Amino acid sequence: MRPIQIWADKVQDKEKDSLCIYDMVFQPDGDQLLVTAGSRILIYNVNEGNVVQALKGHKDTIHSLSYGRDGIFASGGADKLVIIWSAQNEGILKYSHNDSVQCIAFSPVSGQLLSCACSDIGLWSSELKSVTKHKVSAKVCSCSWTNDGQFFAIGMYNGVVTIWTKNAEEKVRIERPGGQPIWSLSWNPSREDAYDVLTVTDWGQKLSYYQLNGKQIGKDRGLDFDPCCVSYFSTGEFALISGSNKKALLYSREGAMLATIAEGKSWVWCCCQRPGQNFVAVGFDDGTIGYYQLSFNTVHGLYKERYAFREHMTDVMVQHLFTDEKVKIKCRVLIKKIAVYKNRLAVQLADRIV
Repeated sequence: MRPIQIWADKVQDKEKDSLCIYDMVFQPDGDQLLVTAGSRILIYNVNEGNVVQALKGHKDTIHSLSYGRDGIFASGGADKLVIIWSAQNEGILKYSHNDSVQCIAFSPVSGQLLSCACSDIGLWSSELKSVTKHKVSAKVCSCSWTNDGQFFAIGMYNGVVTIWTKNAEEKVRIERPGGQPIWSLSWNPSREDAYDVLTVTDWGQKLSYYQLNGKQIGKDRGLDFDPCCVSYFSTGEFALISGSNKKALLYSREGAMLATIAEGKSWVWCCCQRPGQNFVAVGFDDGTIGYYQLSFNTVHGLYKERYAFREHMTDVMVQHLFTDEKVKIKCRVLIKKIAVYKNRLAVQLADRIV
């Protein structure tokens, strides 16, 4: 995989001081990118790399953005406000928390918005036009909905992850060893899995996976940095993880590091994929925004009627060209080369050949 930078920009205030890029989100059609920039929201034309509009409404730093149905989106920030914006980029409603709003997320199937602050969470509904709030035991750092919108997870500063129903009933509580902040978590958006998978990263530099019932899948995977963002491709095939290592990294859905997409001079607070396309946007602490195209190379081998090729970067698919019979071999790590000879298959991994 080879990343190609398409464009970059540096966001500054009136005094030419850099503004940290805490969050970014693509419009559902992918043509525009919304970026937090201090108390403003910048809207970029991703094909040209220029700002087409700057939205004002907050009085302090914006921490989080999220898109909902019918083109509406929301923002939440340090001024304790959540603002709902129309598809025409007009502020149409706002409500407040008692503390700084840390993260927000729209349900993928309804008009329900989850907003999380230091001492409580709120649920706003476009149908009911009302907000219900519920106390939490610690500052909330991250949140994410399941595919069907029936449950959401929140990650807290004290290292606890809780899973709630859409009606705000807490069902599962996961207390992770070490009590390190859960700065980012995300449900895998894949609809092909038999069950929902929650990806959790913490500042104990660990990457973990859980089922909806709170049961951990496999063991913790070590990271050599403090993760600030985990964001899935829309298919759930790959995940983006970034943080204090000043990089945006591409991971397999099972937690294998595959490639470096971007590297800068400061922490990477956010990164996301353009919906349905191999483009990624990355936001740095020093105000830099990068937009990259990912070029995936074909890795394959052929011997007479036997053909083998790499799939999802970590799997080998062996196919008989006459009978169309297929066999998948899961290697769970990055596959670099494949060779086929008679009844033998050779696969080159990062540190060995099997």
